[in-house]
Amino acid sequence: MKNSEGFSWPETVLSLSIIFIITTTILPFLNYMVVHLEDKKRDYHSSLVMYEVSKMYTIENMKTGGMQVNKIMYSYEISSESICIDYDGMQEKKHKCVSLIK
Repeated sequence: MKNSEGFSWPETVLSLSIIFIITTTILPFLNYMVVHLEDKKRDYHSSLVMYEVSKMYTIENMKTGGMQVNKIMYSYEISSESICIDYDGMQEKKHKCVSLIK
């Protein structure tokens, strides 16, 4: 039975190079996916805030204010034509409006 002495130097360098290339390819994509997912989550929360604000407007006639969801502040303003929400996105400020008139 032949005794194995481990990997040779070229095999080790080749293996580490392949792992490095795969890692440097995947990390930017993973970062993009995390940022994109967080933006989608904040957009979803802005929709929930808009729904809650519309209920508060019909009951209490509140036209401006803010709500905090997961440590993100969502500011709202209601005019006669629309409900608008302002919040911080991952890369820039976001502004979302929905028309009240059909």
